[in-house]
Amino acid sequence: MKKRALRLAAAISLALAATGALAATSDANVTRATLDNGMRVVIVRDTLAPVVATEMNYLAGSNEVPKGFPGTAHAVEHMMFRGSPGLSKDQLAAIAANMGGAFNADTTQGVTQYYFVAPAQDLDVALHVQSLRMRGVDMDQAAWAKERGAIEQEVSRDMSSPTYKFQTQLMAQLFAGTPYAHTALGTRESFDQTTASMLKQFHDSWYVPNNAILVIAGDVDPAATLTKVKREFGDIARKTLPARPAFDFQPVAAKTIALPTDSPYGLVAIAYRAAGSRSADYATSLVLSEALGSQRAALAGMRFDGTALYGGFAGNAFPHAGIDYAIAAFPKGGDPQPILKRMQGILADAAVKGVDPALVEAAKRNAIAALEFKKNSVDGLANAWSSALSMQGLETPDAMKQAIEAVTPAAVNALAKQTFDPAHAVTAILTPQSSGKPVAGKGFGGAESFGLQPGQAGDPAGLGRAGVCQTSSCRIPASSRCRPPCPTACA
Repeated sequence: MKKRALRLAAAISLALAATGALAATSDANVTRATLDNGMRVVIVRDTLAPVVATEMNYLAGSNEVPKGFPGTAHAVEHMMFRGSPGLSKDQLAAIAANMGGAFNADTTQGVTQYYFVAPAQDLDVALHVQSLRMRGVDMDQAAWAKERGAIEQEVSRDMSSPTYKFQTQLMAQLFAGTPYAHTALGTRESFDQTTASMLKQFHDSWYVPNNAILVIAGDVDPAATLTKVKREFGDIARKTLPARPAFDFQPVAAKTIALPTDSPYGLVAIAYRAAGSRSADYATSLVLSEALGSQRAALAGMRFDGTALYGGFAGNAFPHAGIDYAIAAFPKGGDPQPILKRMQGILADAAVKGVDPALVEAAKRNAIAALEFKKNSVDGLANAWSSALSMQGLETPDAMKQAIEAVTPAAVNALAKQTFDPAHAVTAILTPQSSGKPVAGKGFGGAESFGLQPGQAGDPAGLGRAGVCQTSSCRIPASSRCRPPCPTACA
């Protein structure tokens, strides 16, 4: 086995020398390269099935949009499916259908991802599609006028959700003065003022090889695949990137948000700003969230002793900061105040007395198991690597596994004490109040996110319970840690 690995590593090195790329291999199944134009490439060989997944990660999202136009990155994502020079939208759809493949995309605060899953024999086609879309995109005003209607319908749907409205207010409060103060979705007002030329400028500025990480996972030959990547992308010129936004987080002031909800039950939430996915405290924050969200923890206990219809804890991390929150549900006509006091007491106990070490160890096992489970599909494997590289700033998904393994109960307790300060908590109470209008199913969490109705929500990095967030239209391999909420836009 060792000789085989050495032979393969030598073969890859020769191939890289021939293509002019720089590379280093960590083992026989992972090939890394940086092309001369700055594009990073990671090829993960997995023979689980004769399938390949390509995931292009552009390191630009709603953080990089022009001031006053929060949905620009989301709009560009949509327009990428309307065709590029040499590839019409109808051809794109027909190619995927004929191959039996799947493709979609998502926009987050700092990364926009485009994935294509296809039979391994069709890797050349998937790479060519990704290459054409990096080179250019059709951005005429007539096409944008049509696509804008679809995006504005998405905005209208989400803004009809009280929980999504709470999400927007929560982010504005926790991240005031930073790009995280707005969601990636955008607004009808900004889309009405957006032009096709603005979208093209965003694409041409940020969708460049030296701002991209291409992850390829599946049943492929690494050396041959790298040669194909060089052929498709090697002649695309690198560009000087625009300045990225700064993040100057200010202290969070305690605030209570009161909103009506069309749901047949009410919600109480207590939220705090938390560690981002690139923070040294991220693994600890993840374990803390998982432990407090355990079915054996006190918040869930409210559901079983009759205090509330549901109780739990969840979190969502962006690269520079995150959100952690306790959540509970109460019946229509019920009093939320006793539930709120109980939740405040539980969080105060966690801050003062600490978290049960048994829950911490169980949380670590759950997080690691979910991370490993995520890699059991070719698509999930590609997304696990994409999340580690583009969102967590890691070299491999195993680095997150090691960070989780190193978390101690003492570190969890210290972070709980630091985080659960009532002076910096944002509280929300959503009270049932029928408006007679349809209720959107997507948003900050909704019933399906809290186990009250059938549905799915999950963890795009494979670090939570369900695996991936779902919407009506796409998979969202979004944030590094995304149990509800999942404030991400998708095509």
